[in-house]
Amino acid sequence: MSALKSQQNALIYQTSLTPAPTWGPAMDLRRQYLIDAETLSPRDAATRFAQSVLQPGVAVIVDTETVSMGGAICEIAVIDARTGRPLLDTLVNPQCPMTPAAQAVHGITESEVNAEHVPTWEKVHERFAEVTHGRVILAYNADYDRQVVADDCLRYGVDSAGSTSHAHWWADVMVPRSDFMGTKRWLRNGGGHRALGDVEQTRGHLLTMAAGSSS
Repeated sequence: MSALKSQQNALIYQTSLTPAPTWGPAMDLRRQYLIDAETLSPRDAATRFAQSVLQPGVAVIVDTETVSMGGAICEIAVIDARTGRPLLDTLVNPQCPMTPAAQAVHGITESEVNAEHVPTWEKVHERFAEVTHGRVILAYNADYDRQVVADDCLRYGVDSAGSTSHAHWWADVMVPRSDFMGTKRWLRNGGGHRALGDVEQTRGHLLTMAAGSSS
């Protein structure tokens, strides 16, 4: 059994206990992935997954940077998975301190995010919801990004009952990449830990998987 199969089976079971307002397309992707991994191979399943999400209008790719591990969002980027076109790329005022450990990773300072022109999550979420509406939301280690989005929505009292934080709309790229590369380890994304660079790197992994070549 691949790493993804056990993870996705648990997620399908978990999300079936609490019905979502709508059945997001990421659930269909997960189910198809499990079928492909069984009938073909985990590597072929990853290739077919990448080919599916790179179709026009299907998906966006998201990355967040945070003030601490699992903390408030201080930067977010979204690109169109098919074209790579940036849809959102902004710092976010977290209205809380930046930990030295987080700053050492992404290099974003408190003075940058506290500048007057930097919007808070309440404002950024409006644009985030707009550019992700109706799309599969892809991320490298999607559980992390989805959770920090959900947590910030809760902090600000933002309605995130739809696609912006529900697992039915999010799909992971990290696990398919590991399956594609034939390893059980979680591989680093390698995008440099700034949101836009990371989503562009994630798209690069999807393009490699879609081509069926690991070179």
